[in-house]
Amino acid sequence: MTEFPNDNPQLEHAADLRQASDTFMQRLDRLHELETRKRELPPDEPEFVRLAREIEDLARALLFTGGQQVELAEAVHHEAKTNDLAVDQSIRDTPPRRDAVSILAEWRAAERRLAAAAPDSDEERDARAHTERLRNEYKRVTAPTPDDAKG
Repeated sequence: MTEFPNDNPQLEHAADLRQASDTFMQRLDRLHELETRKRELPPDEPEFVRLAREIEDLARALLFTGGQQVELAEAVHHEAKTNDLAVDQSIRDTPPRRDAVSILAEWRAAERRLAAAAPDSDEERDARAHTERLRNEYKRVTAPTPDDAKG
């Protein structure tokens, strides 16, 4: 699995852009699905009104996600200009950031592998290193952000 190392702004920006883009695309697909369903209903049906409200809410969320992408793009642009850092891959080529649940499952498996390894073996050293990488990745994913402290 691809892992995003600590203190690598290029990869962090790329992962943030990927996440925002994925969210935008999911919301856009859902919006299309709901609007298609609504178009097939007579306007006097209760389902029509419910779908119209859901579509409105989703459209607002889609606009919010679009705004997030603009903010991220501006941050990447600023970072590139001031620190000579650039994201040199497309959003499509950026692997999605893993969530805490999948990292935790892999971490548990790595811990079991470590416990089963013979002491002072290459397998133990590899398992220990893998366990440590996963622990750090899990910490990064679950650590509070500065924005969390403000709210």
